[in-house]
Amino acid sequence: MLKNTLLFSLLALSLTGCVGLNTVSMTQVPAQRNNVITTSSASWNFIGINFSNAFVDEAVDKLKGQCPTGKIEGVYTKHQTTGYVLMFKREVIVSAYCNEV
Repeated sequence: MLKNTLLFSLLALSLTGCVGLNTVSMTQVPAQRNNVITTSSASWNFIGINFSNAFVDEAVDKLKGQCPTGKIEGVYTKHQTTGYVLMFKREVIVSAYCNEV
């Protein structure tokens, strides 16, 4: 019984996380706002040691892929970190408008 309670407690603890908002930025919102595009990208690391920020470039490439012939405007970017037990997830969430030129 004690073993099951301990295992359940460890499982519940490992699945909980704390989210911290690092930065939010927004460019000027255009008058034409018909086509909303969104994307996100994430990177996992152990005890907060980061070796690469390439996940940010991945989010930019995904956004450009959703608007290949238009102009990306009104970009809203959110960078957040979710901390779990010894693991951290850094995430960039981006939304914008794809307007045809």
